[in-house]
Amino acid sequence: MKLAWLFALVLVAGAGTVPHADAQAPLPLVAILEPGPKATPSGGVQHFTEALAVLGWVDGRTVRIETRYGEWDPERTTAMAQALLALRPAVLYTHSDRAARVAMQATTSVPIVVGAAADLVAVAGLKSLARPGGNVTGVTANQPELDRKRLEVLKGAVPAITRVAYVFSPDGIPEEALVALEAAARRLGIKLQRLPVRDPGQAEAAFAGAVRAAAQGVLVQDTTILARHTDRVIGLAARHRLPAISQIPGFAERGGLLQYGADVYAMFRQSAGHVDRILKGARPGDLPIEQPTRISLIVNQKTAKALGIVLPPVILLRADQIIE
Repeated sequence: MKLAWLFALVLVAGAGTVPHADAQAPLPLVAILEPGPKATPSGGVQHFTEALAVLGWVDGRTVRIETRYGEWDPERTTAMAQALLALRPAVLYTHSDRAARVAMQATTSVPIVVGAAADLVAVAGLKSLARPGGNVTGVTANQPELDRKRLEVLKGAVPAITRVAYVFSPDGIPEEALVALEAAARRLGIKLQRLPVRDPGQAEAAFAGAVRAAAQGVLVQDTTILARHTDRVIGLAARHRLPAISQIPGFAERGGLLQYGADVYAMFRQSAGHVDRILKGARPGDLPIEQPTRISLIVNQKTAKALGIVLPPVILLRADQIIE
């Protein structure tokens, strides 16, 4: 009895010194699929991860973050998505419609958060903004509706305009949205000309087509293809003396006449909230798809003067920023 009692005492005393196998659970993994090249300090990955850290999810401390870059190559982006999913992440984050489609084709079970999509409900085939269902949620720019607003702004800035070329990526907008945009143009007294651009090399041909059709202005869709070559697009608009409007970040600051829309980088930061809630147990299909919290208008007066355009006072009063 004494030996048994002593043996039990030794076991109890030693129990506190034996490390428990499950004492520290592995950190949840956030996989980031960046469709472009390795992020720069102003890139989308940094804006997203900084916002995530503010919410308490710090790489190496409360979460693990793995990022793969598609280098704007569709095949590489697909391969990188599959490589990330092989790591069994708690959530996969990406942005751009093309990257979102790649992620959705790669998994129907891992939660996906999209940082900025033109029209996430249409892109992902979801039920609604309020209850998307499935494994996808995020932030949508509601681009088809805002493109109609951009036409109104362009018409307000150049009231005499009657023909506008729409430079866009066919992958970035469904046919029904194009039809709705053309209907909105007609209500403004504008004839809209479609100029699809599938790769940057087609931009010059698109603008040449706009000139042949006697376009008096250009609406440039905010898509990955066109945003990557903003300076080229702005240069083409200047060369052909076409007032241009877009949502592309930095469009007006770099010489475009008008920039109207949401701050895309703010959308990346906003989407960190979805990842936060998923890591805390929420299901992506139950999280409403959010829209930008602020829409702004930026006017480049220097470009207006170069084009010989006198902007109406109502546009200048409406502007959030005027570049002199």
